[in-house]
Amino acid sequence: MRPNGLAICGVAIVALGVPFVLRSPHWLQVLSLAFYYVVLTTSWNLMMGFTGLFSFAHTALAAIGAYTAALLVLRAGLPHVWAIAAAGIVTGVASLLLGAISLRLRGFYLCLVTWGFAEITIGIFRVEYRVTGGTMGLMVPSLFPSAWGKTPYYYLGLFLAALVLTFMVLLSRSRIGLYLRSIRDDELASEVLGVHTVLWKVFCFTVCGFWAGVGGAYYGYVVGVVDPNMGALSEMGKVILMVIIGGMGTIPGPVVGTFLVMVLSEFLRGRLAAMSMLIFAVVLIVVMRFLPGGIMAAVRPLFSFLTREKRVRLKPEAPES
Repeated sequence: MRPNGLAICGVAIVALGVPFVLRSPHWLQVLSLAFYYVVLTTSWNLMMGFTGLFSFAHTALAAIGAYTAALLVLRAGLPHVWAIAAAGIVTGVASLLLGAISLRLRGFYLCLVTWGFAEITIGIFRVEYRVTGGTMGLMVPSLFPSAWGKTPYYYLGLFLAALVLTFMVLLSRSRIGLYLRSIRDDELASEVLGVHTVLWKVFCFTVCGFWAGVGGAYYGYVVGVVDPNMGALSEMGKVILMVIIGGMGTIPGPVVGTFLVMVLSEFLRGRLAAMSMLIFAVVLIVVMRFLPGGIMAAVRPLFSFLTREKRVRLKPEAPES
């Protein structure tokens, strides 16, 4: 088996065994929330890291998915599985419309449009209190019996994270992934070579919106409530921080950055809680100054060196003449 395959199998075994070793409901809750952020960071990384589209609307799209699932369950009595699927579809359509309107814009103007979309969305959730509950939000029914604890939510989050990572791997290795990277590297040259850049940017927006909606619906079930703060600019900043620290444009980078930030946030609770944003800002500056490619930029050469050494050792010696 290849080293990459061995590493994936090892991570999978550890992830599956965590609930049997980690008995703390609090840490299972933290890890379940980390899987929510993995879905968000991985899908946003597809947009920014692979396609070069900077969007501030990602957490607002997750909030749309969360409210969609909650309202469908509370008002329409839809089964939970269908509510999660519907959340992804509704958010994907909203992202499709946003992309169709704004993706002829580039750079700073695209940032402004997506930021405006996020602010309008959050404002609607706060004002339409008869439907959304306003600033108090909506209580979401439990997905699993309370006697089961946090373990089912952990495994559901693990499944969603594995699903989105598998999708990312397959997409990055396909022709579509090549198109998206060409848009990131040189959009004008891609158009000259016949790549329909607007089409594939809208496709990227739609796919990322779908995953954000699914992640938002999962978040509502884990926390038990959805509120407008889900789509706040501070949440978007957290997603960006996780991606940059882990390594933008890589597949494992957002996962590494997410768990690092989540675990560090837990250790900063209490006396250092008020300084957490300052500490993360310092970490971000240090990473961008000394590791522009994130943690994966430092880990990848070491991993390549170890695998190369292993291949050299396993290479059979030439027979003596």
